Amino acid sequence: MRNALLSILIFIFTMFCVYILNSSILALCDDIKLETENIELEITAGEYEEAYDKSLQLLNLIGEKNLLTSIYLSHQEFDNLLNEAVKLSTYLVHGDEIEAHASLHLLKHNTEHLKKLQIPSLENIL
Repeated sequence: MRNALLSILIFIFTMFCVYILNSSILALCDDIKLETENIELEITAGEYEEAYDKSLQLLNLIGEKNLLTSIYLSHQEFDNLLNEAVKLSTYLVHGDEIEAHASLHLLKHNTEHLKKLQIPSLENIL
């Protein structure tokens, strides 16, 4: 009886942790998407200095969530986000609008891909 109760408690604890981590990653993806849209508006307005400041905030946002997301996500997926954020800030320093837009769209695509992976479906399970 003790073993069955212990197994049930461990299962409930595991499901709770997965729910918390999944919610955290979805919130991070939403924050990244919102920041990239703000940066895109700044770039189209020609305000590269403000766009650069926002890209550094985006980089800090991704860096702050590094510990929690790297435990739950594949390192490759998380490293792609981090690398594109670094590229974005570099492109904005040099005023390269075309590459900055490309990097922004890659960030958006990667966050949408991460959100799609976090939704429980038969495709993700298999």
